[in-house]
Amino acid sequence: MPFFTPSVTTEADAAFTSLTQQCNQLKLTALGLTDEQARSTPTASGLSISGLIVHGAQVVNNWLIQVKEPTREVVEDDYRTINEKLGLMAMFDGSALPDLNIDEAVAIFDKVIDGIEEARAAVAEAGTDLGTEVPMPYNPWMPADFTMTVRWILMHLNTEIARHAGHADIIRESIDGAIAYQLNAQADGQPWPPEGMDWS
Repeated sequence: MPFFTPSVTTEADAAFTSLTQQCNQLKLTALGLTDEQARSTPTASGLSISGLIVHGAQVVNNWLIQVKEPTREVVEDDYRTINEKLGLMAMFDGSALPDLNIDEAVAIFDKVIDGIEEARAAVAEAGTDLGTEVPMPYNPWMPADFTMTVRWILMHLNTEIARHAGHADIIRESIDGAIAYQLNAQADGQPWPPEGMDWS
């Protein structure tokens, strides 16, 4: 039950490994859910497992463009093109419901998780320094006085996906009581609770 990340060796390894782990934790919140359950909003917010998985997929996918090509100035058409290749036609903020069933949403997220490894390989092959500055797209929520780097993007992705994995954990517990440790064990075909441990 690899609930924690494996050991890491460098800053870049830590950033990519943690991002992959957080994405897998978000994805696992959908394990065993029906489409109706995955689209449900059982908490006070409008968030659903389906919406969060698709939103997470788009966020990671879009930001990784600049991790792989740090000098590229990304324009809106780039986001549209890359999302269409994934089978996503519009941006989702997590509270919207995608026109996909949960299996389709998870399959898209799996492609994005594969894309993290592609970005890791691109950074290693190019010898990209994580301090490399990246052209900053306009966003109203970004600080006015900072410089964007590859490091900043990777740390931002880690915090964003960790936040949404936490949202999804709460939603999943509200649906059927399943917790993250349990879902990790189930995904690995291991008993729950672990043998010899009292989880009562």
